[in-house]
Amino acid sequence: MAPVSVGLAQGLRPLQFLQARIASRRENDLSPMTVRRLPEEIQPLVEAFNDLLDRMRDNLEVQQRFIADAAHQMKTPLAGMRMQSELAMRQDSRDEIQRSLEQLAKSSTSATRLVNQLLALARAENDAPQATPLQRLELTTLARTVVPDWFAAAQARDIDLGFETDDHDLPVRGNATMLREMLSNLIDNALRYTQSGGSVTVRVRADDERKLAILEVEDNGPGIAPSERAQVFERFYRILGS
Repeated sequence: MAPVSVGLAQGLRPLQFLQARIASRRENDLSPMTVRRLPEEIQPLVEAFNDLLDRMRDNLEVQQRFIADAAHQMKTPLAGMRMQSELAMRQDSRDEIQRSLEQLAKSSTSATRLVNQLLALARAENDAPQATPLQRLELTTLARTVVPDWFAAAQARDIDLGFETDDHDLPVRGNATMLREMLSNLIDNALRYTQSGGSVTVRVRADDERKLAILEVEDNGPGIAPSERAQVFERFYRILGS
């Protein structure tokens, strides 16, 4: 039994060495572990551990970026709401108080929309593809269910919101929740930046030549200046004066 015990002790020594190295790491140390001085049999274990550290580091960066985005984006509307509420408390005229409260209600609505966008962004960035596999869905049906949600907002702005499709089924693979969120954001932006009396059209069509399903939102608003078109794809970018 003695030779067997000695053999087991020697065989477990690399694992004990690896255990000691892992236990001695600081809690915020996500750097990869080197595989030098380790037997070849243990290297796959270390590589798997390093892969886990990479994923943890990516998730941490996403969380830190989201916190920075949320802090930056919420600072301005919250400060505006505080200023409007303080202004309302200083007013003596009933009409002035009413106007301040109306503005406060508008700011509250905008802040709510911003929070929902931030939550959608966090959900999109944290949902790994393997955790939320793409589903087979019908794009025309999905768009048809989203557009009616915006009829009231379009009517309030005196904007003609329409929906066009060739009524052909357009099966795609995607995340239904995030596609609805994307389409809602596009419609919301189109309604916000189209003048009263304008039109916004949601269109679903097939490009048979390229074998693509096309989902587009078209409006007759002022458009985006050529110098700004590259920047508008940055997160939370807003054109000055808009």
